[in-house]
Amino acid sequence: MTLSFQNINIFAQLERETELYRHYQLDEVKDRYDSNFIEFLSTPTLSELQAALVYLQHKHLQSGRQFLKAVFPQDEEIPIELHQYLLSDQFDIASLEMYSINPNVFTREPICPEVTIEFVSPRTLEGYLEIHYKDALQWGESYAQAKSAMLKRDFELKRTAQIVATYNGKVVGSLDVIESATTAEIDNLFVLPAHQKKGIGTKLQQFVMKHYSEKIIILVADGDDTPREMYTKQGYSYIGKRFSALKTLLG
Repeated sequence: MTLSFQNINIFAQLERETELYRHYQLDEVKDRYDSNFIEFLSTPTLSELQAALVYLQHKHLQSGRQFLKAVFPQDEEIPIELHQYLLSDQFDIASLEMYSINPNVFTREPICPEVTIEFVSPRTLEGYLEIHYKDALQWGESYAQAKSAMLKRDFELKRTAQIVATYNGKVVGSLDVIESATTAEIDNLFVLPAHQKKGIGTKLQQFVMKHYSEKIIILVADGDDTPREMYTKQGYSYIGKRFSALKTLLG
């Protein structure tokens, strides 16, 4: 099976599509960068980039979104001219890497016997929402509240499979799974700082490998962050990389 970033779920509505780009947005969480952006279908020229960003800025300011985000085609470097322009216009440039693994490859070694992994239920929903709310506060209270409401709707509507790790009856970590016909995408993998480096993240993934054993497991990781090294050591295969540019608007 040939995998690409097109297999990664975009939790948003398609607002506009041209020959050059797709514009996605999500009214549920207007401040969510990964749901409100332009995705270029091919590398733009400088004038095309500028025109697309003018369009996006108009739409975002009109709807109360205080940022601009553009995503570039997979496995293509941003041309120097565009790179220099983006930096001069106060954009931050980052990258995401995509990985996949066959569940049979992932370690089955018993780990963290004191930690229980289970699907979110009415009993664990509050704890699941609480850890994500506290983590999201670093991007502002309005974002944290909107994300919490979105995750609660995910639970009610069964839009994703939500999984938690509990220790002494308290939720200490979680992840979500987005299932398609051939893949199961791991998203929102998070462990409370006080419980990190204990193997809880690995045990959460073991649960996914067991319950989605007929799927190819996929995920994305920050290109410059340490989790990508963890995934490589765990046996994930590198699929590809893509760059993005993000700018916060001042008003």
